[in-house]
Amino acid sequence: MRNIQIRSAKKVRERKTIGFLGVEAGVGTTHIAIAAANYAANEWGMSTAVAELGRHLCISSMDEDEAESDCFVRERVCYYPQVLSMHVPQLLNASHELFVLDLGCEQENWQEFLRCDLKYLVASLSPWRVNQAEQFMENHECEPIKNYITALLTVTGNVYEKKRFQRAYHVPVRTIPFIPDPFLLVKDQLPFFQQLL
Repeated sequence: MRNIQIRSAKKVRERKTIGFLGVEAGVGTTHIAIAAANYAANEWGMSTAVAELGRHLCISSMDEDEAESDCFVRERVCYYPQVLSMHVPQLLNASHELFVLDLGCEQENWQEFLRCDLKYLVASLSPWRVNQAEQFMENHECEPIKNYITALLTVTGNVYEKKRFQRAYHVPVRTIPFIPDPFLLVKDQLPFFQQLL
């Protein structure tokens, strides 16, 4: 990774990092990370950045200019694609008020996830995928995961399944509203992000 250009530090409100970690691929981790960043930047006026730590390279594919820089801006949010864990401390010294870490579903990003102020697991609780979420929770049972994560976020799963999962693993389960465009949030989606952040 090229040297990251750190803007001169300005006096900011409370700095915060939010981590989104998927329990498996395809559950919408990048989608919800981008939506949360856009909410913070456009509704709260926060200086916001998204760092992509997963190997999925979704954010890097959004860079329309493909310039030789470490970041690009879209809709008032600064995006850092393909960031290595070793560069995260340097990024956190930049002048952003909110850092959103898109951690993909790679287990090697677990330590970065634990360093975040707010920690959200993203999973599917649909009948054919709930086993992956349960397996993830059981794999981290020795670390009392319930003491680490803020909530599990899901789009799918019926009310009964969400309550059962919440009771079984002692973690709050929140339902992500339908968000067709993470860059263009609509009024009925805003209360979800207000509670999330």
